[in-house]
Amino acid sequence: MVESVYRYCPFCATPLREQMVGAVVRPSCPACDFVLYLGPKVVTVVVIEHEGQLLLGRRAIEPGRGKWSFCSGYVDRGEELEEAALREVKEETNLSVELLNLLGLYSRKGSPHLLVAYRARPLAGSLEELAPQPSEVSELAFFHPGAVPELAFPFDSVILRDWQALINRTRLSGSQSL
Repeated sequence: MVESVYRYCPFCATPLREQMVGAVVRPSCPACDFVLYLGPKVVTVVVIEHEGQLLLGRRAIEPGRGKWSFCSGYVDRGEELEEAALREVKEETNLSVELLNLLGLYSRKGSPHLLVAYRARPLAGSLEELAPQPSEVSELAFFHPGAVPELAFPFDSVILRDWQALINRTRLSGSQSL
């Protein structure tokens, strides 16, 4: 059964029922045939690199309180992905960054989240502004990739692994890295 906070049809107010639509059980209206499609929630993740190290924040809130994570957060409806990524970094760290490239897209069956991960570096002179924002992050620190502490979310480790693979490929090809 699909869990939904929606109980009534937004068009005719009939109670919704779980019905097969295509090959998926979805909340649907038996009166007017409205189907509620629960879409994924998009999250941006930003891997900030500086002098061979990665910036992580210690989470001040659940989930993952006390553990470390990359800057991340939800994309607002109508917001561009890159704009959301920059906003989340600023909200959590007060840091201005330049997005370098898309690192990857991450999803998992059964999860409502779609993660969009970017590589970034601090803009010149912005490190002086670096400060944790206590509502979300209690501490900020740069870590060598081999000394990253326990991470808050399962995808953090996957993103870190993909980042390391990209950096290794970049180094082998002689391109610019950190």
